[in-house]
Amino acid sequence: MDSVHYFVRGLFRGMIETDKIAEQREELETHIKDRISDSLARGVPEAAAFSEAVASLGNLDELIETMTGEKKKIYEKKAEMLMLALAAAYGTVYMLAVGVWFSFESFGYKAVFVAVPGWLGFVVPAAIKWVDWRTHRHETALVSLDRTEEVRNSIVGWFFISAACWVANILLLPSDTFLNEIWAWMPTFGVLCWPLMSAHYAWMVKNLKSLEPENSRD
Repeated sequence: MDSVHYFVRGLFRGMIETDKIAEQREELETHIKDRISDSLARGVPEAAAFSEAVASLGNLDELIETMTGEKKKIYEKKAEMLMLALAAAYGTVYMLAVGVWFSFESFGYKAVFVAVPGWLGFVVPAAIKWVDWRTHRHETALVSLDRTEEVRNSIVGWFFISAACWVANILLLPSDTFLNEIWAWMPTFGVLCWPLMSAHYAWMVKNLKSLEPENSRD
């Protein structure tokens, strides 16, 4: 079945040859040959048997990306829910600190009117995503395993936003407004949730086995 051999090699064309790639290619070639042999045994013509075997593989691009470790199929809704759950936990601690700061800055008990709406900004999205996950808990998606750029962009974004806030804070210190205090720590730690979420999602995609459908686990 030379046609199978050349077909499979064509799927992996342009990829750097590694032991893992060679092993995956051989396994795929064997699988297709077995499917063709089964079809031939049932009296299916060779050309039709080949077509059936290829069709049984599904989306070939997704298959190769999964086999080569570029992407992974996960329960996407669950991953998003866990990411926002982390944000909600972080936001709870963060807004508690903000509330305490405002209470000592002459707001007193009225600081709760600042802290609670801010806290809801973290909790409500997490609650909505939890409901979404409960409704679509078996939905899967093919996601990239290399999330370096996403994490890097979130860190760079957080840095520049924080720097802008600290510059503004320093410039306003001599003013006679209520902003003549050290307040830039609040947006600094608030926006820190962005890279934390990105890094947490990247870690989960690579390492959290419960995100993987059972039929796709090793």
